[in-house]
Amino acid sequence: MPILAKKTGKTGYIEHCQAVRLDDDDKATKELTGPGSSWMELDAALHRAIGIGAAAVTTWLTTCPSARR
Repeated sequence: MPILAKKTGKTGYIEHCQAVRLDDDDKATKELTGPGSSWMELDAALHRAIGIGAAAVTTWLTTCPSARR
């Protein structure tokens, strides 16, 4: 993920978008990788892109006349 973030210019987003959680002692701690963090958002975006790519390939294979035998 860090390599992908560098290529897309999202390293600042990763460094600055963190979730804050309260622990058992009501002390606020920052969390780099959890719900609401930039890593979760980038992971969701990557999965959406993979899903779109898979749908495009499936559609192309279904409609391409040379793929049918």
